[in-house]
Amino acid sequence: MVLKIKKSKNYLIALLAIVIFVVLGSYLKENQRYVLSDMKVIVTAKVPKDDIFQLFYWEKSEPKFKIENSIRTNVKAEEGFQEIFFQLPKITDLYRLRLDIGENADQGTVEIEQIKFIKEDEELVFKAADFNRLFVGNEYVVKNGTSGFDGKAKVVNGRSIYDPYFVSVDGSEEMNAVRIDILTHFPYVISAFICLVLFLFAVYNVKVGSVTRQGFFITAFFTILLLPTVQNEIQFTEPLENLEKRELAKMPQFAFTAEFARNFEDYYNDNFGLRNNLINWGGTYRTKLFRASMHPELVMFGKDKWLFYNKVDSRMYRSYSRSSPLSRDRTKKIVDQWMSNKKRYEADGREYFLAFWPNKHSIYPEFLPNMMKIQIKDTPARADQLIEFIEESGVPLKFTDVRPALLKNKGDKLLYHKFDSHWNDYGAFLAYEAFFEQNKELGMKPKTEEDFDIKWVDYSQGELIQMLGVRNKGFFIEKNPKFTLLEHKDQIEYLPIDGFPKLTVITKNKQCGNKKRALIFRDSFTNSLIQFFSLHFYEVYYIWGHHEEYVEKLQPDVIIDGFVEREIGEKVQ
Repeated sequence: MVLKIKKSKNYLIALLAIVIFVVLGSYLKENQRYVLSDMKVIVTAKVPKDDIFQLFYWEKSEPKFKIENSIRTNVKAEEGFQEIFFQLPKITDLYRLRLDIGENADQGTVEIEQIKFIKEDEELVFKAADFNRLFVGNEYVVKNGTSGFDGKAKVVNGRSIYDPYFVSVDGSEEMNAVRIDILTHFPYVISAFICLVLFLFAVYNVKVGSVTRQGFFITAFFTILLLPTVQNEIQFTEPLENLEKRELAKMPQFAFTAEFARNFEDYYNDNFGLRNNLINWGGTYRTKLFRASMHPELVMFGKDKWLFYNKVDSRMYRSYSRSSPLSRDRTKKIVDQWMSNKKRYEADGREYFLAFWPNKHSIYPEFLPNMMKIQIKDTPARADQLIEFIEESGVPLKFTDVRPALLKNKGDKLLYHKFDSHWNDYGAFLAYEAFFEQNKELGMKPKTEEDFDIKWVDYSQGELIQMLGVRNKGFFIEKNPKFTLLEHKDQIEYLPIDGFPKLTVITKNKQCGNKKRALIFRDSFTNSLIQFFSLHFYEVYYIWGHHEEYVEKLQPDVIIDGFVEREIGEKVQ
């Protein structure tokens, strides 16, 4: 009788193992790892003449290939084969790749020996034959032998077009290998291994007797301890991106020293499996239930779920709290520097304009948390100190102040993001209007709201949400305006920025009605202004920070210094 019961238990355990195998295998197959982090692509090719190669990546959430999702690299001509590198960012659910093999119509034959993909877990190398299964050339590509390709121009609507590129073959074994990490290529093999371990464990316990309560808790305890290691090895759930604005500890070089032990502990604390998931769960719990920030030293909850940046001893803190007003000498030094720039530019026939873009704290102080309100000193803001000094000294300088326009209109519509430090496009539009109205010497009349179709759409992003240490899944939602010109909506053309600093934006507008070239020294607040300022100049160069050398290099007609309020006085001691 006992033997029959044990046999029945074994059959039951075997049946349960089969069920777990099918369910777990199906789950792993459905959740195959499509997130690629820091993938490198190396094309080994022979390129006879100088050219530019470009690699596009298309994520499934996007409708098509986009110029923003591409990497360009300059290629110098060489007699032999050379390696052409592309460093891709984190890609979620890669759909297709596109490789452009040049813009030089006189290039001749490009020979591609191989293409290599280097990922976290594996390295894929596709030789010429594999390359031809992975990619297919467009109508501008002519095959020349096994590995040679010629680009040809075609006349379209009276214009000669030269655009040779390859697009990956969707569904090919080669593309699937690129898209999916090696450990999730075999979901049912992984499932079988896990089920085998569980089956043997269960059979052993049936033979020795029933599983005790203590045994169950010991098993559960060790399972929990092993989960981070298992996650690092097979990633049974998709790892979340780290949101901390710091560099995590790197794996130290092994040595028999106490320093190695300390450094390894720091490394493990920063990189153990499920770490970001656990931080997210804890942050979400505190945020939703208690409106408590995981990092109150960085960001705090205000009224009506508004978030405000609050890092103590930062430029933002000194600015909104008015805890570090400018001395008289420092104020004079700043104004003297601006006047020196103005005189030098105007001596060369250029127009010079100054403006600052208000902090979120300055426009919406009523939503600040009480803890931040009591930090505000009874002293003038730096912007007001400078404006007052300019007026008193009588220097021919204007420091454009758009705060009145924003404060006047903030009751009608939202002007700043609730969950970000920046203004939205409507706040930027009001600032743009105020800037041109206050600087009529430009001779340009700003557009009005009637010139745009303005749609308010759901928006759930924001840098301050990330600083909370949580992922937003519907808890933080606001309305965000999108401006579209009613007439000639595509008049602004975005040009390549080769040779310019990172974060440069260059625009051309042939319908602006003039040939003026503008140089705008920008920061992050300028992002939302580009769509408006570029309507009024033939060419605009938006350079991050103030780089004096570009005045001489670009020879602009107009120079605009525009920066956020918290930067006032920070770079002049």
